[in-house]
Amino acid sequence: MAGVVVDANVLIAARLTRDQNHERASAVADAIDGGTLPTAYVLSDVLTEVINYLQARAGHDVAIETLDALIESSGFTLTRTTKPDLTAGRSLFRQHEPLSLTDAIIAAAMHRENIEYLYSFDDGFDGVPELTRLTTPENPFDA
Repeated sequence: MAGVVVDANVLIAARLTRDQNHERASAVADAIDGGTLPTAYVLSDVLTEVINYLQARAGHDVAIETLDALIESSGFTLTRTTKPDLTAGRSLFRQHEPLSLTDAIIAAAMHRENIEYLYSFDDGFDGVPELTRLTTPENPFDA
């Protein structure tokens, strides 16, 4: 099964019940973890962003539980951000004002790996060519 990438805002919303996207994010995360959606790649930059945000907003225990769950899940694969992705991401960051640096690095890694689909609630990605943003637990590879 082909892979997808998951953005920090999906993982954060899945853990924070007060988040406006909590239900959709939980459905996406549960489906990835349960194997009904494709393997989801989480870049190291995204992992750090998620854990730091959760620690600040929900506490250390929630951050630890989330870190352990992502590491132990067979549906999520953690990947290191490479220097070429950082370089290409820096270029995309300059070209696409709506993207944060982390988002630009995500887009660069997706281009390098030829991955089209991204689970994210951030519409800043909509202006990036050859990238399709998903916001619901749909499998983009099902016909």
